[in-house]
Amino acid sequence: MNDKPIEPIGNAEHHTRGVVLAVFSTALVATNYVTAKIALGGLNLETFFFLWFGAASVLSVGHQLANKRLQFFTQLIEHWRALVPMAALGAVSNLLFFAGIGYLDPAISAISYRTELIFSVLLGIVTLKERLNRMEWCGFALVVAGLAAIYYRGGAALTIGALVMVVSAFIGVVSNWLAKRTDPDVEVGLMVAARCLGSLALAAIYVLATRRFNADVPALLLAMVGVGALMGPFLSFVCYFAALRYMDFSKVSILRNSEPVFAAVYGFVFLGSLPVGRQLVGCVLVLAGVLLVALFRPGSAGATDRSATAHSLS
Repeated sequence: MNDKPIEPIGNAEHHTRGVVLAVFSTALVATNYVTAKIALGGLNLETFFFLWFGAASVLSVGHQLANKRLQFFTQLIEHWRALVPMAALGAVSNLLFFAGIGYLDPAISAISYRTELIFSVLLGIVTLKERLNRMEWCGFALVVAGLAAIYYRGGAALTIGALVMVVSAFIGVVSNWLAKRTDPDVEVGLMVAARCLGSLALAAIYVLATRRFNADVPALLLAMVGVGALMGPFLSFVCYFAALRYMDFSKVSILRNSEPVFAAVYGFVFLGSLPVGRQLVGCVLVLAGVLLVALFRPGSAGATDRSATAHSLS
């Protein structure tokens, strides 16, 4: 994985690389709705959270140490003002996210969390001066319609789970917004490692406060935690933070709303659950909206957005 700051290139190439990275990141992180759901079925939240981000921290820090050795620690100290707030908010968002997963099936968990779309677009427009062209606004509208179609399905457990997911989404958006605003000289791998370490620190505090850590973990659940940590907090965020260097914050968020589609497929394959009726229609609308944003390149006919290069490197 290349952690070097991204150099300016043409708008269309920025868009293509950003789309590929954002969608690949989404496909990876969507596996967590299955791996985490299975692991949480046999582990309490405290044990799961600590093991999950312990594994992710080993992977991300190990990757940095292999590439930079002790320079990794000097860079953490050098950029701590930017990394600590981003990592702290990401840690709180992660804890709430996994708490919410316990209430919902994979596809509906993904849908509830994807309310971050609204927060991301608003933050991008208001604070980063980003703009959506007509086709992208159409895509945004379709995604919102899809979320509305499948957001609520009744029952107290869904209501509680959805509320937890929405709060987690808002805090996570602020954390990612801070990542977007981070100096491009701060490498992607460094940000991922800081985010994992922040979550591990919160997990350790949580375990010490509750004293509910269980060291007797079945091998299958331990393997599920390892696979999930590799796919989610490590690899998916390497791709996600890289995508933020190529595309606007709001547009990456719209693309990541393909997550419920991936989660629905994974949920069906591994857990036998699949959205039906209104939920299925909502997933189709979400996918249609995401495709509009992915296929409509900057510089094509009717485009009105400003330079992606200027946004991604500002």
